Amino acid sequence: MIKQKKRIPLFKVFVPKEAEKNVKNTLYSGFLAEGKKVNAFSRKISKYLKNPHVVLTNSCTMAITMAYKIAGVGPNTEVITTPLTCIAGNIPIVSLGAKPIWADICRKTGMVTAENIRPLITKKTRAIYILHKEGSPANLDDIYALKRYNNKIRIVEDAAHAFGAKKNNKKIGSFGDFICFSFQAIKHITTGDGGALLCGNKKDYIKAKKLKWFGIDRDNREGRNVWKEDIPEWGFKGNMNDIAASIGLSQMKYIDWILDKFHQNGRRYDEAFRKTKGIKILERNPNDFQTYWGYTILVKNRDKLIKALNRCNIESGQIHARNDKYSMFKSNKKLQLPNTDWFDKSEIAIPCGWWVSKQTQNFIIEKVKEAVS
Repeated sequence: MIKQKKRIPLFKVFVPKEAEKNVKNTLYSGFLAEGKKVNAFSRKISKYLKNPHVVLTNSCTMAITMAYKIAGVGPNTEVITTPLTCIAGNIPIVSLGAKPIWADICRKTGMVTAENIRPLITKKTRAIYILHKEGSPANLDDIYALKRYNNKIRIVEDAAHAFGAKKNNKKIGSFGDFICFSFQAIKHITTGDGGALLCGNKKDYIKAKKLKWFGIDRDNREGRNVWKEDIPEWGFKGNMNDIAASIGLSQMKYIDWILDKFHQNGRRYDEAFRKTKGIKILERNPNDFQTYWGYTILVKNRDKLIKALNRCNIESGQIHARNDKYSMFKSNKKLQLPNTDWFDKSEIAIPCGWWVSKQTQNFIIEKVKEAVS
């Protein structure tokens, strides 16, 4: 039997040696705000995801907020969303004065579906929020087709878990209305904290560039005193700085290696648990490229499994608690979300990333199977 003395973390920060040199050079360059490093990192992201319309932000939350604002989300409007996500996807809705409308999820994937979204569309709907859960692309074709019921609707994709994921052989971020990425500490690549908003057209991109910095386009300031000019629409202080971008630049050459580690571990888990009694694995489209940022399984007694794994020094747990139970999102209607109720009680994530060796993964698989048997 494999002995495990060190704690196996559920998530782990990846920082290559080059990061120290990059950050040190930036710290003593005389320029720390958004500048050349941010521009260089933006070009790297743009090339990798095959989309020229990249706006780097100080968080994925900011990217989502900007996307909602461009979509027209505000007072007396609604956003159809999922309760099973990070609150970063739903807090911007209420902060802009709009109302979240909770859609039930699919038990097989943990994600919202076009079938469950369709009855919730009204004249007030301005956006549909979808999460590419733990790096598994959502069913985008069906969801984007819903725009025919209300031509004001925009789709906001939370791709915080899905950097490098592919749908129909196209990278998430290379197409769509608004795609939001996270470079927070434990994501596939990190800038310490940070994010990116990728837009599907130039018009939205130009607006996003202004919204990230008080409503002013930082790239179009040379020779002008922009503070003496009119600012027609308010924006945020949401831009990335050069220190953060320096960390991100140090990691881009490792991204394919990182993704391969996550992907191979995820596939091995799929095979190991596919026919295990007491465990359900998430349904994934075999034609998509999954990033497996988190590896989720569904079990009957989650608390029992968490305690058993904890005794073996294996971290585990539910990544995102359901949002609709928080009083900040309090609704006057009694929600009927049976699939969400079931999924919320059943899901548990186990370590899956680049730090999980084959030997370590075998140990995790063994202990999970023992605990559910």
